[in-house]
Amino acid sequence: MAKYVKKPVEIEAITFDELMRIGAENADTVVNGMPVKFMYNGYVIRQYDSNSYTIPTLEGDFLMTKDDMLITGVNGEIYPCKKEIFEKTYEKCIEKSIV
Repeated sequence: MAKYVKKPVEIEAITFDELMRIGAENADTVVNGMPVKFMYNGYVIRQYDSNSYTIPTLEGDFLMTKDDMLITGVNGEIYPCKKEIFEKTYEKCIEKSIV
């Protein structure tokens, strides 16, 4: 069986709290600081319960909780990832300043 290594790609990712802040700024309805439904990168994010949101992915809807990161992939697709897996898979890019 052949083995493979992931190609180095840059992705964007945000925490649950960052998503809630973005959602609260863009939602029509916010209950107890939690947006009910809002748009993020062209996708409709819906509150599932007081601790999670439904994230539409290429593989169907997944739940995102406070223990997840929301990744925007190389083609603009979004999907939640457990922080533990995220931290094993990704490291923060060092931003280069333009002089």
